[in-house]
Amino acid sequence: MSERRKRRENVITALLIAGMCIIVAGTIIFAAKYLRSNGESQVSVTSTDVTLYLDSVQSQITDMGTTESTPESTTESVTESASQSTSGSSSESTSGSTAETPSGTPAVTVTPSPATSEEQETSSEETTGEEVFFALSSEPDQLTSISDLSAGTLLSEGQIDKNNLSQYFTSVKIEEGDSVYKRINGKSYQKNNDIKLSDLRYLKMLHRNFNNDIQVGEMIVNKSVADEVLGIFKQLFSDGYQIYSMYLIDNFWEKNAGTADWNSIEANNTSCFCYRAATGGSKLSKHALGRAIDINPMQNPYVTYKDGKPQYSHSNAADYVSNRSSKKAHVITTSDKAYKLFTKKGWSWGGNWSSPKDYQHFQK
Repeated sequence: MSERRKRRENVITALLIAGMCIIVAGTIIFAAKYLRSNGESQVSVTSTDVTLYLDSVQSQITDMGTTESTPESTTESVTESASQSTSGSSSESTSGSTAETPSGTPAVTVTPSPATSEEQETSSEETTGEEVFFALSSEPDQLTSISDLSAGTLLSEGQIDKNNLSQYFTSVKIEEGDSVYKRINGKSYQKNNDIKLSDLRYLKMLHRNFNNDIQVGEMIVNKSVADEVLGIFKQLFSDGYQIYSMYLIDNFWEKNAGTADWNSIEANNTSCFCYRAATGGSKLSKHALGRAIDINPMQNPYVTYKDGKPQYSHSNAADYVSNRSSKKAHVITTSDKAYKLFTKKGWSWGGNWSSPKDYQHFQK
């Protein structure tokens, strides 16, 4: 039993040594090709050299007396495969460098002779391993602006320069005839005596949606608060604060401002400017001046009270009227990041009102 075990161990040892030989042979060929690609001219490796090395190892294996399971034939097969593999690989990477030796073994020399212009042109077209690695591992180009991207566009993490976020939070004037003006004219914006077009600014910003994806958002605000709003939403983005969507209310326009406001809330859209009266009243809303922002309205509903009982219009509000726990996702409370950032800048929160309670609403 011990003799048989010894033979088995010898077979395993032979196979391991043969495998190591293949690795060594491959390393030699790789080193030669690497030096060739870097302009070295004094390195020459042939399959004959490799075969002689393998033969010496095979001889040592044979001396072990590993006759069971024909280890010698196994080693010879591995040696032959290594030699063929070495020869084949070298012949692919060198042009016109194969010649027959007297023994019939193809000798492949990787020492480059001065390349002809045709060979140089062919070599320049070859893709090196480093180029392939770079192509596979390179990140998408970082954006320097989102001004040309539509609201709702999703971006990858690699496209955003986290050290220069200000370039993704911008404010521009709205001019008559431009693309923004054409979207809002006759809808959220109407000529009036309360707010001029020159008093408004169009913002582009980034936010995290409810899937935590980076999404492009847009908003129109009063120019007097534009910088504050940009700063607040940039900080919310940095903190990973989630906002479902951020489109102009004009995307939801139907008939009039009241219907558009309803549609925007139903879509859980965060918005600011809309020239309209306050909900349930005749006085001008702060939204009409671009100084009020509604955030995630589905989770932060508008609620009135009659005889102490809550009254609300949107069907989803039931889950968020009485249960205003800060542990509930997207619910604004006094411990919420948005609450802290807005109130720090002097904005008031509708959730602090006695009636109505407008949990989505911040104004200044």
